[in-house]
Amino acid sequence: MGATQCETTSAFCPHCHLQVGRDVATPWPPTPVRCPHCHLLIGAGRSRDQPSGEPGAKGTAAGVFSRQAKRHEDDDAQATPEAVLAAIRSVADEVGQRPERLLMVDYQQVSVLDPELPPLHHVFAAFGSWKHARTQAAAESG
Repeated sequence: MGATQCETTSAFCPHCHLQVGRDVATPWPPTPVRCPHCHLLIGAGRSRDQPSGEPGAKGTAAGVFSRQAKRHEDDDAQATPEAVLAAIRSVADEVGQRPERLLMVDYQQVSVLDPELPPLHHVFAAFGSWKHARTQAAAESG
């Protein structure tokens, strides 16, 4: 008997529609896992092979992230406002957006994979809202 070949694909969370895996064997995940973005459970084999194209999908994810970030209790040292602004500008540049146009879900997608970037709850702790933080990042990038 020969070995069976598995198809590989990208995996997207069925809840927040952000990428949770690259070049993974389908169906993914083999066992239930928590999404690193929205922290909701992804059942075995329940990931999507592409993000949702439905209108409002990113807005729904942004609402989940915003609520989680505002409720987050963190005993760790918080990022400085300057570090948060630099991170927003860096991610905006990486995804090809101006800081004032950077979407919260795009920042989340990059920051969850880069431990050097302040997590979203640090953004809210420093500025109170995503909109205020990205506006400030744009104003200071001058």
